[in-house]
Amino acid sequence: MTRIQTILLDRDGTLIEERHYLRDPEQVVLVPGVAEPMRRLAALGCRFFLASNQSGIGRGLLTTDDYLAVHARLEALLQSEGITLAGAAFCPHGPADDCSCRKPLTGMWTELSARFGLHPESTVMIGDKAADIAFGRAIGCAETVLVLTGHGRDEAIKLGLDPSVGTVQACPAGPGRPDWLSRDLGAYLDMLVQKKGLVHAHRI
Repeated sequence: MTRIQTILLDRDGTLIEERHYLRDPEQVVLVPGVAEPMRRLAALGCRFFLASNQSGIGRGLLTTDDYLAVHARLEALLQSEGITLAGAAFCPHGPADDCSCRKPLTGMWTELSARFGLHPESTVMIGDKAADIAFGRAIGCAETVLVLTGHGRDEAIKLGLDPSVGTVQACPAGPGRPDWLSRDLGAYLDMLVQKKGLVHAHRI
């Protein structure tokens, strides 16, 4: 955990509250409790990236311009909290489209890693769906985290995991399972802050 430098996030249901095929920037709301640990992790040298499936574009329910407007609103909200995203990638295709970028396929990682010099061994993937976890596994991420916000509770049950976790718990091994199950994004990031902060203090 302490070697994590890249924090790769799903967007809807993970970093922001779930909205069905979100197209209205005014409906963008950060999941509570994320801002403070994100600031602290940035101060410890971590960078934040988004990798988001946006099948609503392929389904004709929103446009690329809608996505970009929502993304601009998200960046503005984060910047108001003193947080900057280092980069973002999205897949505009539907499930039936023959693409290489829809999670759990790894096209978005290929794009981000090439642009920003990312390495899977120092990356954690955090999301609210089994596809996010499979994406992180396929990349070779150091850790994967399923949050219980958004679709996470239902996904945890499907994976045979108990969603009544207090804050964060390590998951027993099993097909498709994450390394960690977390109440929400903030809870995992808080734990990461504590682990990295202890190492930083020891080195000083």
